[in-house]
Amino acid sequence: MKHSSCNVIKVISMALGIVSLFYIRKRMSGKTVFISSGIKVDYPLIHLENSEVTAYITYKGKTYMRIQYNVLTEETKVNGSIESIKFNRLLKNRVTLNDADYVEMVQCSAQFFIDNEVTDVDAFYRQN
Repeated sequence: MKHSSCNVIKVISMALGIVSLFYIRKRMSGKTVFISSGIKVDYPLIHLENSEVTAYITYKGKTYMRIQYNVLTEETKVNGSIESIKFNRLLKNRVTLNDADYVEMVQCSAQFFIDNEVTDVDAFYRQN
């Protein structure tokens, strides 16, 4: 009799523990902390006639990548690499994107800029 009551208590305590974990987890969902890596994407050159966009990926004023994308021909030219920033001890865990991710981001943005006839990115985002 003593063993069966101990087993019942163990099962009930495990069930309460699992239920409380789900309750706590539900209350904490939806929170995100954003920490900027300091890497900036600038779009200094947008040619609407040629459907071509040039982007510079910079960190602390130094240009690490230059990406040219033609929306009509879907041709991409990449000079440089963002991977060299990852050698910095302080940024090693903060930079999770690789070169391909930045190229894809520029391609998507270029398509948007050309479709919406945006020539000045800063003015566009200040306006909207």
